[in-house]
Formats: sequence, structure tokens, C-alpha cells
Amino acid sequence: MNIKSKIKSSRVLLATAGVALSFAIVGCSSTPVAAPTPYKSANSKASYGYSSEKVSANQYQVLFKATDKTPADKVQQYALYRAAEVAQEQGFTYLEVINTNIDKKPVIAREVTAGKNEPAIFQTDRQCTMSGCEEVAQPMAAPSSNDVVNTQINDIYYTIDVKMANDKTRLGKNAFTVLEVLSQPLEPKNTN
Repeated sequence: MNIKSKIKSSRVLLATAGVALSFAIVGCSSTPVAAPTPYKSANSKASYGYSSEKVSANQYQVLFKATDKTPADKVQQYALYRAAEVAQEQGFTYLEVINTNIDKKPVIAREVTAGKNEPAIFQTDRQCTMSGCEEVAQPMAAPSSNDVVNTQINDIYYTIDVKMANDKTRLGKNAFTVLEVLSQPLEPKNTN
């Protein structure tokens, strides 16, 4: 076997190993995690987060898919916030939610569970200075007793139908200004 053949077979082997590794990673990551869903775009139909679809020139349907570990008020806030972003992108100043729908579908998800934690282990060292010697505790890394288990959760599909306009009189009495919605922070501010 000459050197060119060896290099070619090595490249084929490496490429095959890379493809196998990427399939393994994708396979592992396709199982949902039983954790709250952050505000983000859904990259595919199976992903968590927001998506939107144009229904007419001034009407959109916004979907926020989340796990049931996400508080219901957050799911609603995220959907309305996304609707306001879409309205702003389309040049509208007002929006009104004209219909809402919620659907739940059970799924198996991964969840990290904490085992019974042992008290922290401290190793003692004797340290001496000019003023004398004393025992000083040094924290040690304790083995983690966290496990990943499969658990059943619900996927939440929260859909809102939103009508948009530049004149508030073209909408109902429950219309919001786009700026009013977008001015509300999605996450509480840290008071630290």
C-alpha cells in the first residue's frame, strides 16, 4: 500500500468517525430536557421556543412551544412579546390578541436529579506562620451524586392569533401598543 492510499484510507476513516460522532450527539440531544424554556427562536418544528406565521397582511399566528417546567405566565409573556416584535418588524404600532389556544402533549424528557448529598468533606492541613501553627480546613471536591433520568413531562403549545394596525380604532378595546409590550423586561432585573 503506498502513502497516497494510506492517507486516503485515513481520511475516509476520520470522516466516517466524524459522521458517527455527530449522529451520536444529535441522537442524544433530540431528547428534550425537563427544564424551563427560555425566550428563543425555535429552529425546527421539534424545537422549543417561538415561531410565527403570517395569516394575512395584518394578522399573524404566534406559537411558543415550551416544557411544562416553564411557568404559564412566562409562556404567555413570551408569545405576546414575540407578537410585538413581529408587529414592530412589519411597521405596526398596535396589536390585539384575538384568539388564544393551548395544547399539551406528553413526552419523555431527560432530567437531572440530585441524590442524597453527603456533607462536604474538608481536608485539614497544618499551616505555620511566624505567629504559630494551626489546622486549616481545605475544601475537597466531593463526587457528584447527580443522575440523569427519563421522566414524563408535557410539551406546551401556546398559540395566539394577533391582529396588527397603526390606528388603535381599527382594533378592539384590548389593544396594546407595541412599545408598551416591548418595554416590559422578559426576565426580572437582578437586585444584587
